[in-house]
Amino acid sequence: MKKLWSVLLSMTMLLALAACGGGGKGGQTKDAPDLNQYYEDFMATLGEDNTPAMMDVEGDFIAQYYPGLENIPTKQAVLKTALISMVAYEFALVEVEDASRVQEAADIFQARIDYQIENGAFYPMTLEGWEKAQVVTNGNVAALICAMDQQDQAVDAFNKLFA
Repeated sequence: MKKLWSVLLSMTMLLALAACGGGGKGGQTKDAPDLNQYYEDFMATLGEDNTPAMMDVEGDFIAQYYPGLENIPTKQAVLKTALISMVAYEFALVEVEDASRVQEAADIFQARIDYQIENGAFYPMTLEGWEKAQVVTNGNVAALICAMDQQDQAVDAFNKLFA
């Protein structure tokens, strides 16, 4: 009987340790789901023929696209935009280290949407896509989601991460 309890206790501890794994950039953290996995999973639902060509927003471009975001420490950051300006597709997903800065990140993302609507979207279809764009927050996570005709599906899939 002692052996059985020892085995069960060992298995329980292993499962508990496995559940605490993750962390680091690009992986799931204790506080939020894996944001990169959400992005990849959503884009995969579009199908190969409907997936826009996307690029990472990195380095100096972060300050150009999202002024101030470079000063907010993050646990995860997925910053993607369409390669072609006439395609209104952009995902900016961050898990901030300090919950008090989530609204600051959300405000930066809203400023990006406002800028695109007022100055950046040169094509009617692109403007329409940016007018549908949304900023969503949940816990330590702020997200800018701009997905044209798939906007509702993208936001719904994002919100399900926290359900």
